[in-house]
Amino acid sequence: MMNNNSKNKKILATLALSGFTIFSLSACGLVSNTPDKQESSSEIISQLESHSESLPGSQVTESSENPKASEIEALESKLVKTPDVHSSDWNLILVNQANQLTEDLDFEPYTASSGEVMDARVAEDFERMIADGEAQGLQFIFESGYRSYAYQEQIYHNVYNGHINNGYSEADAQAMTEDFIAVPGTSEHMTGLALDITEPSIHHLENGLITEFEDTPEGQWLHQNASDYGFILRYPRGKEGIIDVNYESWHFRYVGQENAQYITENDLALEEYIAILNNNEAIRQQISELSE
Repeated sequence: MMNNNSKNKKILATLALSGFTIFSLSACGLVSNTPDKQESSSEIISQLESHSESLPGSQVTESSENPKASEIEALESKLVKTPDVHSSDWNLILVNQANQLTEDLDFEPYTASSGEVMDARVAEDFERMIADGEAQGLQFIFESGYRSYAYQEQIYHNVYNGHINNGYSEADAQAMTEDFIAVPGTSEHMTGLALDITEPSIHHLENGLITEFEDTPEGQWLHQNASDYGFILRYPRGKEGIIDVNYESWHFRYVGQENAQYITENDLALEEYIAILNNNEAIRQQISELSE
Protein backbone atom coordinates (compact mmCIF):
# COMPACT_ATOMS: atom_id res chain seq x y z
CA MET A 1 0.00 0.00 0.00
CA MET A 2 1.19 3.54 -0.72
CA ASN A 3 1.17 6.45 1.76
CA ASN A 4 1.11 10.01 0.44
CA ASN A 5 2.76 12.91 2.18
CA SER A 6 0.62 15.65 3.64
CA LYS A 7 1.15 17.96 0.68
CA ASN A 8 -0.19 15.38 -1.76
CA LYS A 9 -3.20 14.66 0.40
CA LYS A 10 -4.02 18.38 0.53
CA ILE A 11 -3.75 18.65 -3.24
CA LEU A 12 -6.01 15.62 -3.77
CA ALA A 13 -8.50 16.95 -1.27
CA THR A 14 -8.50 20.31 -3.01
CA LEU A 15 -9.11 18.60 -6.35
CA ALA A 16 -12.03 16.65 -4.92
CA LEU A 17 -13.59 19.74 -3.35
CA SER A 18 -13.15 21.91 -6.41
CA GLY A 19 -16.00 20.20 -8.26
CA PHE A 20 -14.70 20.93 -11.74
CA THR A 21 -15.07 18.22 -14.35
CA ILE A 22 -11.80 16.56 -15.26
CA PHE A 23 -11.19 14.70 -18.47
CA SER A 24 -7.91 13.68 -20.02
CA LEU A 25 -6.48 13.48 -23.50
CA SER A 26 -5.47 9.88 -24.11
CA ALA A 27 -2.13 9.33 -25.74
CA CYS A 28 -3.70 6.65 -27.94
CA GLY A 29 -3.91 7.87 -31.52
CA LEU A 30 -7.40 6.41 -31.87
CA VAL A 31 -9.03 8.85 -29.48
CA SER A 32 -11.18 11.73 -30.64
CA ASN A 33 -11.74 14.64 -28.24
CA THR A 34 -14.72 16.99 -27.99
CA PRO A 35 -13.41 20.21 -26.41
CA ASP A 36 -16.81 21.89 -26.52
CA LYS A 37 -18.02 19.53 -23.83
CA GLN A 38 -14.99 19.50 -21.55
CA GLU A 39 -12.20 21.79 -20.41
CA SER A 40 -9.00 21.70 -22.47
CA SER A 41 -5.90 19.98 -21.17
CA SER A 42 -4.18 23.35 -20.64
CA GLU A 43 -7.12 24.64 -18.61
CA ILE A 44 -7.03 21.55 -16.39
CA ILE A 45 -3.31 21.97 -15.82
CA SER A 46 -3.80 25.66 -15.02
CA GLN A 47 -6.48 24.87 -12.46
CA LEU A 48 -4.42 22.14 -10.86
CA GLU A 49 -1.45 24.47 -10.59
CA SER A 50 -3.53 27.24 -9.06
CA HIS A 51 -4.86 24.83 -6.45
CA SER A 52 -1.40 23.60 -5.53
CA GLU A 53 -0.08 27.17 -5.35
CA SER A 54 -2.72 28.05 -2.78
CA LEU A 55 -1.51 25.39 -0.35
CA PRO A 56 0.77 26.36 2.54
CA GLY A 57 4.43 25.94 1.68
CA SER A 58 3.76 25.50 -2.02
CA GLN A 59 5.46 28.71 -3.07
CA VAL A 60 9.19 29.17 -3.14
CA THR A 61 10.84 32.57 -3.04
CA GLU A 62 13.00 33.08 -6.10
CA SER A 63 16.66 33.56 -5.41
CA SER A 64 18.24 36.50 -7.20
CA GLU A 65 21.50 34.55 -7.32
CA ASN A 66 20.09 31.54 -9.18
CA PRO A 67 16.60 32.27 -10.48
CA LYS A 68 16.49 29.20 -12.74
CA ALA A 69 17.24 26.83 -9.84
CA SER A 70 14.57 28.53 -7.77
CA GLU A 71 12.06 28.19 -10.60
CA ILE A 72 12.85 24.49 -10.89
CA GLU A 73 12.45 24.10 -7.14
CA ALA A 74 9.09 25.87 -7.28
CA LEU A 75 7.91 23.56 -10.06
CA GLU A 76 9.08 20.46 -8.20
CA SER A 77 7.03 21.52 -5.18
CA LYS A 78 3.90 21.29 -7.31
CA LEU A 79 4.42 17.64 -8.25
CA VAL A 80 1.95 15.20 -6.72
CA LYS A 81 3.45 11.90 -5.59
CA THR A 82 2.02 9.06 -7.68
CA PRO A 83 3.17 5.66 -8.89
CA ASP A 84 5.99 5.84 -11.44
CA VAL A 85 3.72 5.49 -14.46
CA HIS A 86 2.76 7.53 -17.53
CA SER A 87 -0.69 8.59 -18.67
CA SER A 88 0.00 6.97 -22.05
CA ASP A 89 0.41 3.47 -20.55
CA TRP A 90 -1.81 0.88 -22.22
CA ASN A 91 -3.73 0.10 -19.03
CA LEU A 92 -4.61 3.78 -18.43
CA ILE A 93 -6.37 4.52 -21.72
CA LEU A 94 -9.31 6.80 -21.00
CA VAL A 95 -12.57 6.28 -22.87
CA ASN A 96 -15.59 8.47 -22.23
CA GLN A 97 -17.77 11.06 -23.96
CA ALA A 98 -14.80 13.40 -24.36
CA ASN A 99 -12.32 10.68 -25.40
CA GLN A 100 -13.99 8.49 -27.97
CA LEU A 101 -12.51 5.53 -29.83
CA THR A 102 -12.98 5.73 -33.56
CA GLU A 103 -12.07 2.12 -34.30
CA ASP A 104 -11.20 -1.15 -32.57
CA LEU A 105 -7.98 -1.40 -30.59
CA ASP A 106 -5.35 -3.98 -31.46
CA PHE A 107 -4.63 -6.39 -28.60
CA GLU A 108 -4.23 -10.11 -28.06
CA PRO A 109 -7.59 -11.54 -26.94
CA TYR A 110 -8.09 -13.96 -24.07
CA THR A 111 -11.30 -15.97 -23.78
CA ALA A 112 -12.46 -16.81 -20.26
CA SER A 113 -14.36 -19.99 -19.40
CA SER A 114 -17.61 -18.02 -19.68
CA GLY A 115 -16.83 -17.27 -23.32
CA GLU A 116 -16.29 -13.57 -22.66
CA VAL A 117 -13.17 -11.93 -24.08
CA MET A 118 -10.64 -9.54 -22.53
CA ASP A 119 -7.17 -8.22 -23.27
CA ALA A 120 -4.76 -11.11 -22.64
CA ARG A 121 -2.59 -8.84 -20.48
CA VAL A 122 -5.45 -8.75 -17.94
CA ALA A 123 -6.09 -12.49 -17.85
CA GLU A 124 -3.64 -13.59 -15.15
CA ASP A 125 -4.82 -11.02 -12.61
CA PHE A 126 -8.46 -11.65 -13.46
CA GLU A 127 -8.20 -15.41 -13.06
CA ARG A 128 -6.29 -15.01 -9.80
CA MET A 129 -8.94 -12.65 -8.43
CA ILE A 130 -11.80 -14.99 -9.32
CA ALA A 131 -9.95 -18.03 -7.96
CA ASP A 132 -9.21 -16.30 -4.66
CA GLY A 133 -12.85 -15.28 -4.30
CA GLU A 134 -14.12 -18.74 -5.14
CA ALA A 135 -11.73 -20.21 -2.56
CA GLN A 136 -13.79 -18.30 0.00
CA GLY A 137 -17.03 -19.83 -1.24
CA LEU A 138 -18.06 -16.99 -3.55
CA GLN A 139 -19.63 -17.47 -6.96
CA PHE A 140 -19.06 -15.06 -9.82
CA ILE A 141 -20.57 -14.66 -13.26
CA PHE A 142 -18.42 -12.86 -15.84
CA GLU A 143 -21.29 -11.28 -17.71
CA SER A 144 -19.65 -8.99 -20.24
CA GLY A 145 -16.15 -8.22 -21.46
CA TYR A 146 -14.79 -6.94 -24.75
CA ARG A 147 -17.17 -5.48 -27.33
CA SER A 148 -16.12 -4.40 -30.81
CA TYR A 149 -17.18 -1.05 -32.22
CA ALA A 150 -19.62 -2.83 -34.55
CA TYR A 151 -21.17 -4.82 -31.71
CA GLN A 152 -21.58 -1.74 -29.51
CA GLU A 153 -23.19 0.01 -32.47
CA GLN A 154 -25.55 -2.93 -32.97
CA ILE A 155 -26.60 -2.91 -29.32
CA TYR A 156 -27.22 0.83 -29.42
CA HIS A 157 -29.33 0.74 -32.57
CA ASN A 158 -31.34 -2.31 -31.47
CA VAL A 159 -32.40 -0.54 -28.28
CA TYR A 160 -33.00 2.76 -30.07
CA ASN A 161 -35.13 1.14 -32.78
CA GLY A 162 -37.10 -0.71 -30.13
CA HIS A 163 -38.10 2.61 -28.56
CA ILE A 164 -38.99 4.03 -31.97
CA ASN A 165 -41.17 0.98 -32.70
CA ASN A 166 -42.94 1.54 -29.38
CA GLY A 167 -44.02 4.99 -30.52
CA TYR A 168 -41.41 7.25 -28.92
CA SER A 169 -40.05 10.28 -30.74
CA GLU A 170 -36.48 10.23 -32.04
CA ALA A 171 -35.35 12.56 -29.26
CA ASP A 172 -37.03 10.49 -26.55
CA ALA A 173 -35.75 7.24 -28.05
CA GLN A 174 -32.20 8.60 -28.08
CA ALA A 175 -32.42 9.83 -24.48
CA MET A 176 -33.93 6.56 -23.26
CA THR A 177 -31.31 4.53 -25.10
CA GLU A 178 -28.39 6.54 -23.76
CA ASP A 179 -29.66 6.18 -20.21
CA PHE A 180 -28.45 2.57 -20.37
CA ILE A 181 -26.41 2.05 -23.54
CA ALA A 182 -23.10 3.76 -24.30
CA VAL A 183 -22.82 5.64 -27.56
CA PRO A 184 -20.53 3.65 -29.89
CA GLY A 185 -16.95 4.76 -29.29
CA THR A 186 -17.55 5.81 -25.68
CA SER A 187 -17.75 2.37 -24.07
CA GLU A 188 -14.82 1.07 -22.04
CA HIS A 189 -15.77 -2.42 -23.14
CA MET A 190 -14.08 -1.62 -26.45
CA THR A 191 -10.70 -1.57 -24.67
CA GLY A 192 -10.79 -5.18 -23.47
CA LEU A 193 -10.02 -3.83 -19.98
CA ALA A 194 -13.60 -3.52 -18.68
CA LEU A 195 -15.48 -6.39 -17.07
CA ASP A 196 -19.08 -6.64 -15.89
CA ILE A 197 -19.20 -9.14 -13.03
CA THR A 198 -22.22 -10.37 -11.08
CA GLU A 199 -23.37 -13.47 -9.18
CA PRO A 200 -26.07 -16.19 -9.52
CA SER A 201 -28.71 -15.08 -7.01
CA ILE A 202 -29.53 -11.86 -8.87
CA HIS A 203 -28.70 -12.99 -12.39
CA HIS A 204 -32.39 -13.32 -13.28
CA LEU A 205 -32.75 -9.54 -12.80
CA GLU A 206 -31.32 -7.71 -15.82
CA ASN A 207 -28.53 -10.29 -16.04
CA GLY A 208 -27.43 -9.33 -12.55
CA LEU A 209 -26.17 -5.93 -13.67
CA ILE A 210 -28.05 -4.04 -10.99
CA THR A 211 -27.06 -1.77 -8.12
CA GLU A 212 -28.01 -4.48 -5.61
CA PHE A 213 -24.89 -6.40 -6.60
CA GLU A 214 -23.13 -4.22 -4.03
CA ASP A 215 -25.15 -5.90 -1.27
CA THR A 216 -24.16 -9.46 -2.18
CA PRO A 217 -21.13 -11.17 -0.60
CA GLU A 218 -19.54 -11.31 -4.06
CA GLY A 219 -20.08 -7.61 -4.67
CA GLN A 220 -18.77 -6.61 -1.27
CA TRP A 221 -15.69 -8.79 -1.68
CA LEU A 222 -14.88 -7.33 -5.09
CA HIS A 223 -15.41 -3.76 -3.91
CA GLN A 224 -12.99 -4.37 -1.04
CA ASN A 225 -10.35 -6.45 -2.82
CA ALA A 226 -10.39 -5.73 -6.56
CA SER A 227 -7.60 -3.16 -6.30
CA ASP A 228 -5.24 -5.87 -5.01
CA TYR A 229 -5.58 -7.49 -8.43
CA GLY A 230 -5.30 -4.33 -10.50
CA PHE A 231 -9.00 -3.49 -10.89
CA ILE A 232 -11.00 -0.43 -9.85
CA LEU A 233 -14.73 0.13 -9.56
CA ARG A 234 -14.81 2.35 -12.63
CA TYR A 235 -18.01 4.29 -11.95
CA PRO A 236 -18.22 4.82 -8.17
CA ARG A 237 -20.75 6.81 -6.20
CA GLY A 238 -20.10 10.48 -5.60
CA LYS A 239 -18.24 11.12 -8.86
CA GLU A 240 -21.21 12.00 -11.04
CA GLY A 241 -19.90 15.54 -11.53
CA ILE A 242 -16.60 14.20 -12.83
CA ILE A 243 -17.51 11.13 -14.88
CA ASP A 244 -20.30 10.84 -17.45
CA VAL A 245 -21.68 7.48 -16.30
CA ASN A 246 -23.88 6.86 -13.28
CA TYR A 247 -22.84 4.51 -10.47
CA GLU A 248 -22.37 0.90 -11.63
CA SER A 249 -21.64 -1.57 -8.85
CA TRP A 250 -20.76 -4.33 -11.33
CA HIS A 251 -18.37 -2.57 -13.74
CA PHE A 252 -14.68 -3.15 -13.02
CA ARG A 253 -11.79 -1.73 -15.00
CA TYR A 254 -8.21 -2.98 -15.14
CA VAL A 255 -5.52 -0.34 -14.55
CA GLY A 256 -2.76 -2.43 -12.93
CA GLN A 257 -2.21 -3.10 -9.24
CA GLU A 258 -0.14 -0.04 -8.32
CA ASN A 259 -2.52 2.34 -10.10
CA ALA A 260 -5.60 0.60 -8.70
CA GLN A 261 -4.41 0.83 -5.11
CA TYR A 262 -3.48 4.50 -5.46
CA ILE A 263 -6.82 5.37 -7.09
CA THR A 264 -8.78 3.45 -4.45
CA GLU A 265 -6.85 4.74 -1.44
CA ASN A 266 -7.22 8.34 -2.60
CA ASP A 267 -10.88 8.01 -3.63
CA LEU A 268 -10.26 9.10 -7.20
CA ALA A 269 -12.11 8.56 -10.43
CA LEU A 270 -9.90 7.47 -13.33
CA GLU A 271 -10.44 10.89 -14.91
CA GLU A 272 -9.00 12.58 -11.81
CA TYR A 273 -5.99 10.27 -11.70
CA ILE A 274 -5.18 10.81 -15.38
CA ALA A 275 -5.46 14.58 -14.90
CA ILE A 276 -2.96 14.42 -12.02
CA LEU A 277 -0.55 12.37 -14.13
CA ASN A 278 -0.93 14.78 -17.04
CA ASN A 279 -0.24 17.72 -14.77
CA ASN A 280 2.87 16.06 -13.34
CA GLU A 281 4.08 15.30 -16.86
CA ALA A 282 3.60 18.92 -17.93
CA ILE A 283 5.55 20.13 -14.89
CA ARG A 284 8.39 17.67 -15.56
CA GLN A 285 8.54 18.90 -19.16
CA GLN A 286 8.91 22.45 -17.90
CA ILE A 287 11.66 21.33 -15.53
CA SER A 288 13.42 19.51 -18.34
CA GLU A 289 13.35 22.59 -20.55
CA LEU A 290 14.72 24.78 -17.75
CA SER A 291 17.50 22.27 -17.09
CA GLU A 292 18.79 22.30 -20.64
